[in-house]
Amino acid sequence: MLKRHWWLLATTAVLAAGTAHAQSTAPDLDKVDQMQRQMEQLQEQMKQVKVELADAKKKAAAAKADVPAAFNGAYGADLKPFPTKAPSILDKVKLTWGGYFSADAVWRQHSTVQDANTSFGSIPYPFSPLYGENEFRASARQSRISLLVEGPVTATQKLSGYFEMDFQGAAPTANFNQSNSWTPRLRQGFFAYDNLDSGFHFLAGQAWSLVTQTTIDMTPRKENAPITIDAGYIPGFDYTRNWQLRFVQDIAPWASIGASVEAPAAIVYSSSGAIANGGTANGWIVNFANPGNGTLNNGFSSAGTANVFTADNIPDIIGKAAFDPGWGHYEAFGIARFFNDNVLDCPVVDVGATGLCRFAAGTAGSLSPASASQRTTLGEGVGGSVLLPLIPKYLDVTASTMYGRGIGRYGASQLSDVYVGANGSLQTITAIHGLVGAIAHPWAGLDVYSYAGIEKEQSGVFANLAGTGGVSGFGVPNLINAGCYITTAGSFTGTTTNCTAVNKLVSGVTTGFWQDVYKGPMGRVATGLQWEWIHRESFAGYGVVPASAAGPALAGVGAVHADDNMVLASVRWYPF
Repeated sequence: MLKRHWWLLATTAVLAAGTAHAQSTAPDLDKVDQMQRQMEQLQEQMKQVKVELADAKKKAAAAKADVPAAFNGAYGADLKPFPTKAPSILDKVKLTWGGYFSADAVWRQHSTVQDANTSFGSIPYPFSPLYGENEFRASARQSRISLLVEGPVTATQKLSGYFEMDFQGAAPTANFNQSNSWTPRLRQGFFAYDNLDSGFHFLAGQAWSLVTQTTIDMTPRKENAPITIDAGYIPGFDYTRNWQLRFVQDIAPWASIGASVEAPAAIVYSSSGAIANGGTANGWIVNFANPGNGTLNNGFSSAGTANVFTADNIPDIIGKAAFDPGWGHYEAFGIARFFNDNVLDCPVVDVGATGLCRFAAGTAGSLSPASASQRTTLGEGVGGSVLLPLIPKYLDVTASTMYGRGIGRYGASQLSDVYVGANGSLQTITAIHGLVGAIAHPWAGLDVYSYAGIEKEQSGVFANLAGTGGVSGFGVPNLINAGCYITTAGSFTGTTTNCTAVNKLVSGVTTGFWQDVYKGPMGRVATGLQWEWIHRESFAGYGVVPASAAGPALAGVGAVHADDNMVLASVRWYPF
């Protein structure tokens, strides 16, 4: 179209000049001047047309370049080019990356066959060959990746999502020999809604439990976890990271209340180990744990045993109040838990060879088909914590405690929650947890920390069924501990060692530091060193094994003690 206009203007100019010459054969300066002005105007118009033509060619070329190669020359491709950029949610939200690269190492006086994540309740007793072995492990498995996504709904409402992972998972194909193929592990994955007008906050997904202390309010990602190199933290620290729905309401600028329902799980003590698909415990046939199916981790643990899951049917319920009056942070909370199992309605001593229940032990007649009943037991606990800037900017101190029945799962040592009771239902174990800590900041870039903690449980004892004598339950005094200090061939082969040693308490003390060695445009590099002492103690048991045809009596002690010293080191780069 523009090309046709250019030729039209040129033709018009030539015709106008010829007409003017034919009408006047005599010189007419006025007409000559008028024609000259017209020619100049036409020349300006021609220049403008040329500019427009060049712009049109550039736009056409750019539009063609935006069309994918597969569509070049296709029908309609030159009529409506594809947009150069599609609308994206990334234009509306803020992305903040986080995490660090870590190189950790640990040395233990007595081997636990673990990485830099210590299972405090399983450090070896003296009879074990592991007790006589030192251990060194090194890995980068604590390296962490996180992503925070934030976007405004209105001027006073916000949605955010947070994802955090490390590499402390261990699939059956993981190994420590060649490729060290550790799998990614979900630490946190949740979204949150915050309303500044009403002071209401909501969280859904996997996050630190509401039981865990925070540094301010109940704000997620502000948890006051010990800053230890040991990924197991320290005995006495209460936490889980699991699925939850959390509701928090600010009731004052310095106070808030909250509640959460959280994914349940139970640690069940059984003298015969975990029971899967039915088994016998304390004279009853019960079912409280089964192997997972589908995507519920239906493989095997690192110890080669099947992964089992307890028969949970009601989530844990937690209520909490937090206060920030201007100096320090204070919390108080309560928890309700529900433990479930399925029990055959007659004890083992009353089951005949046919599998039918007897009305009386040893009676051949009066048989009846067995029935089963689901039984649920309530557990509960209370706790609180304080975080105080004792010397502002230089020294912070923290303390927390938790007391209740069935709270073992929430402690870092993972002691038992329940045991099978006298009637076959799960009975709660009374326990207390405590932690104190201090973090000093002598100068910028240096953090020096010390923590001490304990988790202790009480026994639960009842008389054996059918008047057979003795007692059953949890932490009973008639278990044999005589072999816990005696190394034998059975210690190496895993056969009978005469060491039952049910955990009564686990405590620990640790101290260490983190020092920045670089802080600048490329982030921060810090190095840390930590010493850790862990103490494990069992309930009292028989100190002497009676003589038998297999051998003479063995002398021993009642309660069993074991200590382990550990040294951990780390260097980390925080690029974000």
